[in-house]
Amino acid sequence: MASRASFAGVRAVLSVFLVAAASAGPAPAPTAAPSSKYSVEEACKQAAGHHDLCVATLSADPSTKTANTAGLARVAIQAAQRNASETATYLSSIYDDDSLESKTAQLQQCLEDCGERYESAVEQLSDATSAVDSGAFSESEALVAASQAEVKLCQRGCQAVPDQRNILTARNREVDQLCSIALAITKLIRGPPS
Repeated sequence: MASRASFAGVRAVLSVFLVAAASAGPAPAPTAAPSSKYSVEEACKQAAGHHDLCVATLSADPSTKTANTAGLARVAIQAAQRNASETATYLSSIYDDDSLESKTAQLQQCLEDCGERYESAVEQLSDATSAVDSGAFSESEALVAASQAEVKLCQRGCQAVPDQRNILTARNREVDQLCSIALAITKLIRGPPS
């Protein structure tokens, strides 16, 4: 019960942060024009440790051949959103699976909490795509970071579940990596890292 309260506290802090970021007024103008163009390879060099996944993910979408940096960010965010949505569906199917009669209360809580976190992450990633489309690049960064935090909190919350802690590890890792890629590319819209 204490961990549920701490998750609620973290969720409240994230919500306050997002409301404050959204209420702060218009996002500052990016330092680089959104029309700046990086190739998939150049953009993926910024996705430290996830270069191959980045190239594979972005190259799978034909629009990236002619996309500007904002277009690459949009594709990366949508890939993270699709993956998070698939994980939310997976969580729902496990939670509702009657054949898992041996689900402990702790596992049920893990699945329920992660389901809520993934629903939130999917919504935040959808909002991040809209933010990129409207030129609110700082807001998009904040939303991608918040969705990534939800995934990390899901993973952390399930670590204590005996014999089941790895039930979501691979899925959480992939969504986390896709969020890292989306965040790195979204940051490029403001200009190259110094």
